[in-house]
Amino acid sequence: MVTWRYCRPMETSSVRAWGGTFAMGLAFPVAALVAALLVFATTPLTTGLVVALVLALVPWALLAGGVRVGPWLIVVAGVGVPGAVVAVYDAPGAIFLGLLGLAWVVAGGGSLGAEITAVVAGSIVIPIVHAVGDWPNRRDAFVFFATGGLLTWCIGRILRRERELVAALADAHDRLKLAAAAGERQRIARDVHDIVGHSLTIVLLNVVGARRVLLEDPSAAAVALDRAEQVGRDSLQSVRAMIGLLRSPDEPEAQPPQPGADDITGLVQTAADAGLPVRAEVVGELEGVDPYAGLAAFRLVQEAISNVEHHAPDSEVVVRVTRDRDRLVVLVRNGPARRDFSSTSRGGTGLDGMRHRLAALGGTVSAGPDGDGWMVEGSIPLRRTDPDANR
Repeated sequence: MVTWRYCRPMETSSVRAWGGTFAMGLAFPVAALVAALLVFATTPLTTGLVVALVLALVPWALLAGGVRVGPWLIVVAGVGVPGAVVAVYDAPGAIFLGLLGLAWVVAGGGSLGAEITAVVAGSIVIPIVHAVGDWPNRRDAFVFFATGGLLTWCIGRILRRERELVAALADAHDRLKLAAAAGERQRIARDVHDIVGHSLTIVLLNVVGARRVLLEDPSAAAVALDRAEQVGRDSLQSVRAMIGLLRSPDEPEAQPPQPGADDITGLVQTAADAGLPVRAEVVGELEGVDPYAGLAAFRLVQEAISNVEHHAPDSEVVVRVTRDRDRLVVLVRNGPARRDFSSTSRGGTGLDGMRHRLAALGGTVSAGPDGDGWMVEGSIPLRRTDPDANR
């Protein structure tokens, strides 16, 4: 029995927020407010100083409110105004406001001109303006401020690279989700093709048999029609199960188990009861085969029998399933066909779908003429997680 368990996919919302809204729109404004409070705490308050700091905080307030702010506004109000505060009010603490503006502009990468202007202002102009009035006493401060500006530029570049990597990661995650969804749709399409194609084949065999014996043996015709009805009902249930996989994983309705390797003999018997000359040969124990390999083997036999009915309905068919220590080998061979197989490619999701299904499990499928008939052979590795796999 296959147990379907829903695993919550990796969420990228928090990653996106850290690389975008949170870091650029909230963390920087909070840091700017702290830097402004530092200026208020270390510099004598005047009306002009308060107005200047308010102007310097305007772009940060807009960012915190979710308003899009251009890099040049940050250069002017976030870097230029703090530089003026440093010079006019002798408030060296305002340099931190300017460095925050520099880091934001570099991390955003919105304008190369704004970035260069911010770097020059934060690393050269503001330190010079601060030190030029009293150079002998402020020479060390110039070195510290200039070094701080260059380090801030490096930090901004690191933040920009991190944001680019986060964006690339989120984009790759979205593309993987789309690819996984497409792959799941293809898998379900192949399953529906296998179920419907095989079931319609069996139903048609029973209906044809019933029509042939309707007048001579009505009871046999009734039995054939009953089998056709039962196969149709089973097919409908299987299709509903496949479509049910498209529902939300947290819906309470449980899905019926998928067929496995030990259901192959029943599949062959159903086809034989419908009038197809087919027999099964099983070597080894099929119980305990892992569900993925078992389902792939079942679908391969189902597809091969359907192809025989389409291309060589009167030929004898042998289905041989062999299980050894680490592999499950499925061979379906039929006798001479009524028409050339090389001209009957339907271009659908038949054997090509089987190749994809088995390839996903590390297996292989080969199909081609075999003497005067046709042979399909699949080899599927068995997972060692099942203790019975070593029989």
